[in-house]
Parts: sequence; structure tokens; C-alpha cells
Amino acid sequence: MSFTIRTMAAEDLDQLLALAADAEAPQWSRLDYERILRADPSNPLLRSGLLGFCDRALSGFAVVSCLRHETAAEVEGLFVDRACRRQGLGGGLVAACMAWAAAAGASAIRLEVRASNSAALALYQHHGFTAVGIRRAYYSVPVEDAVLLQAPLPL
Repeated sequence: MSFTIRTMAAEDLDQLLALAADAEAPQWSRLDYERILRADPSNPLLRSGLLGFCDRALSGFAVVSCLRHETAAEVEGLFVDRACRRQGLGGGLVAACMAWAAAAGASAIRLEVRASNSAALALYQHHGFTAVGIRRAYYSVPVEDAVLLQAPLPL
């Protein structure tokens, strides 16, 4: 399988919302994604939507953000469709988030992941993330701790 990563565009929203409906990732509305597309450059919160295509089909997405006055960016959500997992798409999205964050001026990037999600933990560790904390009972349905991860970015 081949994959590509690119920035989200308005014409992607219907497909993105359909994919996100089946995701374990946060459920954002169309308006949430439209706000990313219409971002005001003077806003202190920079945000990007990144899309991953597996054999030309939308199969994953990530949202990454950075506050101008903070040194760390955040991966707010990342999802890859089950059919395209373990094919490199997740790693491509992580790398794209890290590249975007570095270009936005961040020196580190962070995220949280379910403590039981060993595949995601391994993926992030492969990209240089290390555990920096735990958020007890952060997730619901089921209630579960979140592991806080952070990675340095090249300056």
C-alpha cells in the first residue's frame, strides 16, 4: 500500500466527517474543522488538520496545534482506519505533525494516549516520545488513565 499526507481542504470535510464518525478519536463537528480552515493568522492558537490517504482513499487524520507563546505543540487527535494500520500511515501522520509543529516554532510536541493502547504507545515511542506523566481517569467509556507523552523537535 502507498500513502500520502496533505493538509486538509474544504472539499475534504464530508469524507473526513464520515471517517471520524467511526474513530476512537475526539468527535469534532463540521464547524470545528471549518474553524481550522478559516483560521485567523492573528489568533494566538495555530492549528492544522492533516489527512492521510492510503491508496488514494482518506484513511487517517490528525489535528495539531500550537499556542504562539508556548514552546510545546500538541497533537489533539490522530486516527488511522483499521484497514490501513501497520502500513506506515500513522507514522507518516506523526512525522507530519512534528514537522508542522517545528515549522510553527515549537521546540517540543506532546499528546495523551490511553494507557491500554500499546500499539499507539509503541508508534509514538518510535518517533521519540517519552512518558512525562499520567492523567488519572482521563478517558471515559471506559474510564481509563491517559499517558502524557512528549518529544523534542529539531530547532
